Amino acid sequence: MVNIVNLLSYPKPMTNTIIALSTPVGVSALAVVRASGKAVPAICKAILPEFKMQPRVASLTKAQSPTGLIDELLAIYFPAPSSYTGEDVLELFPHGNPFIVRKLMAAICEVPDVRLAQRGEFTKRAFLNGKIDLTQAEALGDILCARDAKSLSNAHRLLSGEVSSEIKALAEKIKEVSALLELSVDFAEDIETTPQSTFQGYEKLEQILQSLQNLKKRFKASQHTLPKAAFFGAPNAGKSSLINALVREDRLLVSEIPGTTRDFVEVPLHLPSGDILLIDTAGLAGEVQSEIDNQAMQKTREILEKANLKILVIDISIPPPKEFEEWRKSADLVIETHLDIIGKENTSVNELQKTLNSIFFPESKESEEAWIVSERQIACIKKAEESTIRALELLKQSQAMELAAFEMREARNSLCSVIGEISDESVLETIFNNYCIGK
Repeated sequence: MVNIVNLLSYPKPMTNTIIALSTPVGVSALAVVRASGKAVPAICKAILPEFKMQPRVASLTKAQSPTGLIDELLAIYFPAPSSYTGEDVLELFPHGNPFIVRKLMAAICEVPDVRLAQRGEFTKRAFLNGKIDLTQAEALGDILCARDAKSLSNAHRLLSGEVSSEIKALAEKIKEVSALLELSVDFAEDIETTPQSTFQGYEKLEQILQSLQNLKKRFKASQHTLPKAAFFGAPNAGKSSLINALVREDRLLVSEIPGTTRDFVEVPLHLPSGDILLIDTAGLAGEVQSEIDNQAMQKTREILEKANLKILVIDISIPPPKEFEEWRKSADLVIETHLDIIGKENTSVNELQKTLNSIFFPESKESEEAWIVSERQIACIKKAEESTIRALELLKQSQAMELAAFEMREARNSLCSVIGEISDESVLETIFNNYCIGK
C-alpha cells in the first residue's frame, strides 16, 4: 500500500541544475534552451562572459566554449523565486541549427552540478516549489495537447486556478465540520449534544455532499485522439478528390481507374474551431473482384464502425449503385460529386468545411464553470463523496461520532490530493512523465 505523504513538507530532491531543449529537434529560425537551478550564475559565467544577468531583460550576447564562439544569441535571466520553477532560470534563444544547439548544451553540461532534465521536470519543480498546484500542472499538459478551441479555453481556465480555488474552499469547509466532529468526540462525556446541534452539523455535511456531487457532474474526459470523419461509397465516386479539395493539397492519389484506394488513409483537416481526421476508404462494391478487394472492403466496414461521422460520397453523373439506399441509411452525411459534369453548380468546399466545423464543434454558450478533464482528479472527488456519504449515514446512528470524524478526515485528504497538497511520488511520476522534455 502506498504511503500518503505531504510532499510540500519534505526536503525537495532538486540539488542539481537541469537543462533541456524546449523546442522540437530540427532546423528552425530559433531554438529555446532552458536551465533551472542554483548553477545558473555559474553557467552564465562559463559560457556567457559578456552577459550582465539583468532580471527579465532580453540581452543579445555571445555564447562561448573553450574551443571558441558557439553562437550569438538572446538570453533572459529570471531570478528565484520570480520564475516559472521558483528557482534561478536562464532561457537562451540560439539559432535553430541542431549542430549549434548540441554544442551549446554540451558546453552547459560541462558546468558542475548540471544535468539534462527529465520529462516534465521543470513543471514538477514549479509544483514542488509552490508556484502552481497539481490541477494547474495538469492543465499545462491540457494546453499543450488541446486540439480545439473549447478545450484550449477550458485548459486556460484550469490553469488560472478556477477549479483549484473551489477545491480549496470546499476542503476548508470539510475542515471546519471535521473540527466540530472532533470536538464532539473529545467532549462527548461533558457536553450533551442537542438535536438542534446535531441537525446543524448534518445540514453542513449535506451541503458539502451536494458540492462534491456538483463537481463530479462537471467531469468531461479529455479527447487524446482527433475525431474522425470517414468517407465511403462506390469505387471512383470522388472520395479522394473531395478530401484533397478540403485540405487544399494533393495528399491522396487520384485516378480515373476504379479501386485506386486499397487501404484507408488518414489526413488531418484544420477547421476554424479545431482539428479532425478525414479518412479515405476503399470503395465498396456489390461484387468482389479479388481477395484483395474483399479485404479492402472489410477494412472499410471496420473503419466506418469506429468513425465519429460517416460521409457517403455519391457520383451523381451516373446511376446510383443498388446498394445506395442501404448505404444512405448508415450515413450521417451524403455528398454528391461530379455535379459539374451534368451542368449543375459544384458543391462549395468552403460550405462543406463550415458544415464539418458545425457538426464536430457546435456553437454553445461558454459554461459558467470550467469542466474537469482529469480522471485522477475525478477519482479523488468520488472518494471524498463516498466518505461524506458514509459520515452522513454514521451520524444517523447513535454513538458513531468518532467514525464520522474519521470519514471526514478521509474526505478532506481526498480533496487535498486533487490539488496536490497530499499526494505520493508515483502519482507525480505518472503526471509529469506525460510531459515533453523541456516543459
